[in-house]
Amino acid sequence: MYVFKELGFRPLEKEDLEAVRELRNDPTTWAALTSIGQISRAGQERWFEMLQHDTGRAYFSVFEVKRDHPVMYYGDMVGVIRMDEIDINNRSVRVGCDVMPTMRGKGWGTMIMESILDFTFRQWNMHRAWLCVKSDNNIAHRLYTSAGFKEEGRMRAAIYRDGEYTDYIVMSILRDEYNARIIKQRKETRG
Repeated sequence: MYVFKELGFRPLEKEDLEAVRELRNDPTTWAALTSIGQISRAGQERWFEMLQHDTGRAYFSVFEVKRDHPVMYYGDMVGVIRMDEIDINNRSVRVGCDVMPTMRGKGWGTMIMESILDFTFRQWNMHRAWLCVKSDNNIAHRLYTSAGFKEEGRMRAAIYRDGEYTDYIVMSILRDEYNARIIKQRKETRG
């Protein structure tokens, strides 16, 4: 398990599938995604089997880490990390996460995004992390902006929900930008 601050994540396992399916089928989750289709248990299992052979995608289960125990303890599932369009040649990856509905509004999204970037740049040695966010998803847009992502373009009227089209914003952060933010944060913490 990769541990970062108060959370840890590991590759998605079969025992996580039902929790992930419930998260994905929750209307507050799929409303922010490009696809609104519901996923059956059988469909989830087929997807998981295909994922085992797909080197261009990686999914991780995220858990709360309790360090105050004699042995490090992994608590409740906090959410899921998605990494796809993994481009080894150009060292680029699309990232994303979904937080369990009961865990939202508690700062987990910020911590998950910090862990994604730490893992992406410090462990996977990527040069660029990018994502897409619906233009009306203000909470996610603020989260990504505060993590250092910059808008690099829009797919106009790309997502259809509730009888209206919304833009899909493309955002990215480069390794140098991430490193500069970490150095600045450390300086501010010290003094």
